[in-house]
Amino acid sequence: MIAKITAFFMSIIIFFSQLLGVPVMTSENITYYNLSYGDHERHTIDLCIPKNKEQAGLVLYIHGGGWFMGDKDIYRDSIKEISERFGVACAAMNYRYVCDTVDINDIMDDVDAAMVCIKETGKKHGVDINRSILTGGSAGANLSLLYSYSRVEGSAISPVAVMSDCSPTDLTDDYYYYNPEVGKGNGMGNEEFISQLLSWTCGVQVTYETRGEAAEAIKKISPLYYVTENSVPTIINHGTKDDIVPFRNAVALDKKLTECGVEHYFNIYPNSDHGLANDPDCREKSMQQFYGFIEKYLLE
Repeated sequence: MIAKITAFFMSIIIFFSQLLGVPVMTSENITYYNLSYGDHERHTIDLCIPKNKEQAGLVLYIHGGGWFMGDKDIYRDSIKEISERFGVACAAMNYRYVCDTVDINDIMDDVDAAMVCIKETGKKHGVDINRSILTGGSAGANLSLLYSYSRVEGSAISPVAVMSDCSPTDLTDDYYYYNPEVGKGNGMGNEEFISQLLSWTCGVQVTYETRGEAAEAIKKISPLYYVTENSVPTIINHGTKDDIVPFRNAVALDKKLTECGVEHYFNIYPNSDHGLANDPDCREKSMQQFYGFIEKYLLE
């Protein structure tokens, strides 16, 4: 009963903080809900900033949903838990959905703008937010990897590590259309839908027949092709039964990171599909690695 009452009052506090645009203050954190970082209605973040710190690292969650749906609210509990546990800043962001006029490059610009907003908001409270770890699932993992591998130099809060759950890493892979590993087509939709989604994400018209001609554009939205010996430490989590993102995408990223000598972990979930739900021991191991990254790269 007490927990329900507490949750009820917290929902009221969050509602009015969103309505008035003011942060929620606790003994440990300053929390913003739906803080605007741009002009679009999707340009919002939830942000926890630790109190009484001159410097702090950042954990940034980027939601999944095929780049065309989803919301940051799934991470509302996570950002609070991580911020309080480690004394770091923690945020979850929304971004523009891909469509005829928005592609992944535009979403990368959204992440840039969110980083600037987080940096400036930290300064407002006397906290220099100076390093970041990005993480997300599926499309959010793809965006986390892309940003961490390609925009370190230009970011207001440079990534120092990244964790990926079921990320598309090589979207040129024909297994997105038909995956013999699971014996069926893509779990998100048919050939026409997958071609449309690829067209939106890379900004070039793609069909099954013309996918080879569009390969260079598709590589630009595929994290695999950005890996170098200077890439940030990475955690890869992927289920062998994934019918949306081919498991061999994760294998390819692991191989490339190994070839380049990049510190990384590759966690195989043998019983799980795209949701990573059927291997709790693997999940616990992955999270311990993630916590280790926070301690090593944001706290030291």
